[in-house]
Amino acid sequence: MTTTTTTTTPIDRMDHPGTWLGAALRGLTRLPAAPTRPAPRDRARGAASVRALADSYMRTDPRFAADLYAAADRHEEIDGD
Repeated sequence: MTTTTTTTTPIDRMDHPGTWLGAALRGLTRLPAAPTRPAPRDRARGAASVRALADSYMRTDPRFAADLYAAADRHEEIDGD
């Protein structure tokens, strides 16, 4: 009497590689497109949170706080040009 055991591996499931690859690529094309620039309101909100972080560092590391303030200003100026 002979016993045969069959196991399934990921390679066995790839009998039609175009099927799973095509499905994956079709799924990627349905993803929403990322906006190229955040809305000005989002920029202002982000700059405000960076300024709040800078406020928290003002006593312990004023140079770092100054860098954060400058970064927040540059971030807001992108839309203002």
